[in-house]
Amino acid sequence: MATGTRRPSISRFPSVSFSKQSSVNSDGFFDDADGVDSAGAHDRQEEAEKGSVIWSTTRRKLTLVSLCLVYFAATASFAILSPFFPSEAQEMGASGTMIGLIFGIYPLVVFLVAPVLGVFLPQVGPKFTLTAGLFLCAGSQILFGFVSLLPKGEVFVVFCFFLRVVMAFGGAAADTASFAIVAGEFGTKIGVVTGAMETFTGLGFMLGPPLGGVLYSAGGFKLPFIVMGSLLLSILPVVLIILPRDENVFREKKGSLIQAAKIPGVAVIGFCILVSGIILSFLDPTFAPYMKKFGLGPSKVGLLFLLVAGSYAVSAPMVGWICDKTGKTRLVMLLGVLFVIIGILMLAPAPFLTFLPQRKVWLVCVSMALLGAAVSAYQVPCMPDMLETAKQHGMPDDITTHGVLSGIFNATASIGAFLGPTVSGLTEHYISFEWSTVVLAGILGFQASILALFTLFDQGQKSIRKYSTRRKEPFEEDNHIQA
Repeated sequence: MATGTRRPSISRFPSVSFSKQSSVNSDGFFDDADGVDSAGAHDRQEEAEKGSVIWSTTRRKLTLVSLCLVYFAATASFAILSPFFPSEAQEMGASGTMIGLIFGIYPLVVFLVAPVLGVFLPQVGPKFTLTAGLFLCAGSQILFGFVSLLPKGEVFVVFCFFLRVVMAFGGAAADTASFAIVAGEFGTKIGVVTGAMETFTGLGFMLGPPLGGVLYSAGGFKLPFIVMGSLLLSILPVVLIILPRDENVFREKKGSLIQAAKIPGVAVIGFCILVSGIILSFLDPTFAPYMKKFGLGPSKVGLLFLLVAGSYAVSAPMVGWICDKTGKTRLVMLLGVLFVIIGILMLAPAPFLTFLPQRKVWLVCVSMALLGAAVSAYQVPCMPDMLETAKQHGMPDDITTHGVLSGIFNATASIGAFLGPTVSGLTEHYISFEWSTVVLAGILGFQASILALFTLFDQGQKSIRKYSTRRKEPFEEDNHIQA
């Protein structure tokens, strides 16, 4: 990291550099911008001397730990349904379509409400938004455990939908506030911090289904939801104690969603986030039936999904560290999408890859591990890149921008998670699983081409602006001397 009053070296690239709130300590994150600049310069010098911006204060350590716990608990709570809920719902009179919609309503609601929450986050306050979201998630999770006591049929389905909507609203609030807090608190190290949080997201997805199955076997339908809801409630006191109060939040204005959406770089990265959401959910409805051809049952298929989540969890911090060290977020994303394409084509494998062995479990394992690591390289750099891009286009480096971009991130990822099973199911139904992976690879290739061309165009524009500035400087200096 650069020392003195120089900007961090990461600012040379399309990643993240913060000159105000990102370098202040945890108590000053929610202060308004008047006294932040001088304090931020002083803090940057101290952080450079210490060599670590993440662990510079005890409150900062506790903030990161608490947010990681939030991510793990929220993700595990979302994932515990899959082992047992479909069969229970069928016994309660829900059709297959209704069960699919109960699962799908969560990301759809997040897509709708996350941008709005991001816009109003500066006025409401990130701490209040986070605690309210956790409370809604925990309460609806516990209540969901009692839907099995309701009458079968329409009443059961309606209450399931209602509680999933409330749960999604709370999850969107918690995720949006968490991203905004991370962006302001760990600006110069947002890559590695985002990677650490994504590790806990991967652990939540990895441990949620088996934990749900174990709790269901031990105590029936109620126990998984009561345990996970109680875990979310237990995190609330930690968040209330550790995070700063919201009294000093700059409340006079809200973020501009339209201004952010009009920035080409934000739109392109938002499309990348959407596609990454499609990747993560693409295999959910079709992979298990396809693996029956290999003679693998549900438990072994679950282990393959754990392999993806584990690879993602291990690689995400390393990806964040690389982005912070090099600043080359776009290059990391392009490499990530390239390896995603390779992994998805190897999975079946694709019909035209005749040189690969057919129906080999070891090849599936290699493909799944590669997918987990590649998706982390594709997704983790997105938020740092969006933040730096928005800043370069004149958006303020404060909670208003952080909230809006957090909402965009959660919304696009959620709509991708909603579209993934749909695209996968349709393509597998009309063609085959092998060709459905080719379709996904084609979508990824199209998106990678857009990202590569936009990056080249963006870098070209920056070079032209720098050249024009250098050409003008001598003439401006001569005019100043003559004056």
